[in-house]
Amino acid sequence: MSSLFGALTVAVGGLTAQSDAIGNISDDLSNAQTTGFKSIGTVFQSLVTDSSATVNDPGGVKSLPSYQNNLQGNLVQSGTPTSLAVTGSGFFPVESASINASGATNFTGNILFTRQGDFTLNSSGFLVNSSGYYLLGYSVSASGNVDKSTTAPIQLSQLLDKPVATSNANYNANLPAGVTAGSFTSTPSTIQIFDAEGTQHEMSLTWTKTGTNAWTLALDVAKGVSASSDYTATIPITFNSASNAGTISGIGTGTGTYTHSTATAGSPATISFTLNFPGASAQNVTLGLGDYDAANGVTQFADSSNQVSVSSFQQNGLPKGSFSSLAVNTSGLVSINYNNGTSSVIAQIPIVTFFAQNQLQRVTGGAFSANLASGSPQYNDAGNNGSGSIVGGSLEASTVDIATEFTHMIQAQQVYAANAKTITTVNNMLNTIINVIQ
Repeated sequence: MSSLFGALTVAVGGLTAQSDAIGNISDDLSNAQTTGFKSIGTVFQSLVTDSSATVNDPGGVKSLPSYQNNLQGNLVQSGTPTSLAVTGSGFFPVESASINASGATNFTGNILFTRQGDFTLNSSGFLVNSSGYYLLGYSVSASGNVDKSTTAPIQLSQLLDKPVATSNANYNANLPAGVTAGSFTSTPSTIQIFDAEGTQHEMSLTWTKTGTNAWTLALDVAKGVSASSDYTATIPITFNSASNAGTISGIGTGTGTYTHSTATAGSPATISFTLNFPGASAQNVTLGLGDYDAANGVTQFADSSNQVSVSSFQQNGLPKGSFSSLAVNTSGLVSINYNNGTSSVIAQIPIVTFFAQNQLQRVTGGAFSANLASGSPQYNDAGNNGSGSIVGGSLEASTVDIATEFTHMIQAQQVYAANAKTITTVNNMLNTIINVIQ
C-alpha cells in the first residue's frame, strides 16, 4: 500500500513538473517577438527518498528553469539610428527612473543590465528603451577624454554647435598663360567665410594679368552692411619662366594691409590679413596659394579656354550648427551630428559581461540584476576582453524558436498525460483493494 500511495504522490509531482515546463514554454512563446528576450528551458531533477540494493521507494521529480541568457539572437535592421544591439557577449547597463510632478527625472540608483536595445530619445534628451530603462555610459570631454570612473544616464544637452571663425583658406587654380597683359581680368572666385558669431561673409579673388609672368590678385572681403568699408587689397604675384615654369616665384607689396610668406622653394605661398567684422573680435586669416616653385595651388599654364580654372576653394570656418541626428559606432562612442557638417562625441557605452551570465536574475522589462551566483559585473569597451561589439540601427531578436517550443510542448503534454494515467491506474488498484475488503 505504501508503494501505491508513494506512486500517487510521485505522479502528482510529475504533473507539477510538467505544468512548470508548460509554463516556461508559454512564457517563451508569448515573448517570441520581444526584443532581446532569452528563452527559458526546463530541466528535470530526480528525487530520491530511499534507495538500496533491495529497496527503492519512489521519489519523483522536480523541475528547474534553465536560463539561456548566453544565447545570441539574430540581428535585424530597425531603421532607427538609436536602436542598438550587441553581437557577442555582454549587456547594456541601464537604470530605472521616475518622473516627478514637476517633470524632473529621479533615478533609482539601481543599475540593471539588458539586451533590449530599442532606445529612443525622450523629451529630456535621455536614451530610454521601450521598458523605460535609461542607457548608461561614460562621459567624454570636449577634448575627447573618456572618464571611466563611473557611468551616468546618457543625455543630449549640446543641441547647438558653436560657430568657428575662418582662420585658413586654400585656393587652387590655374591662370591662363596665353592671355594678353593689360587686357585680361578674370571673373571673381567667391567663397563664404565666417566670423566668430557664425555670420557669413563673401571673400572674392579676382586676377588681372599685368605683364609677362606677372599678375595682380584683387582680394575683397565683404564685412557686412553695418561695416564702414569692406576689406580690400591688391597683391602682385609673379611666376617662374625657366626652371619650374608656371609656378609661383614671389609675392610682392601692393595696396591694403597684409603680410606674405618668404619666397623659399617648396615652402607655402601664403597671404595673411586681419579682418574686423561688426560685433566680432579681430580675426586673422591666412590664404594659401600652394607652394613656391611647385606645381600646386595657383599655377600659370596654357589653357585653351583662356580662363581662370578653379579646382578648389576651401576654408575652415563653420556657421552655428543645430542637432541633426545621433550615431553610435561599434566601439560604443555616442556622437551628436549637427547640420553644419560637424559631430561631437558625448559619451561611450560600455559592454558589461559576467562569468556566469546564465545565473543573472530576471527583472520585468527584459532586464537582469547581478547576484552572487552571476559574479560581479565587468565593464569593458565594446569588442574588448571578450565583450561583444555594438551594432547601431539594429535590434537583437528573441531567441525563442517556435518549432522547438512546440516540440517541447508535445513532449510535456504526453508526459503530463502519462502521469495522469499513473494516478488513474493507482486509483483503480486502490479500488480493487477496497473491493477485496468488502
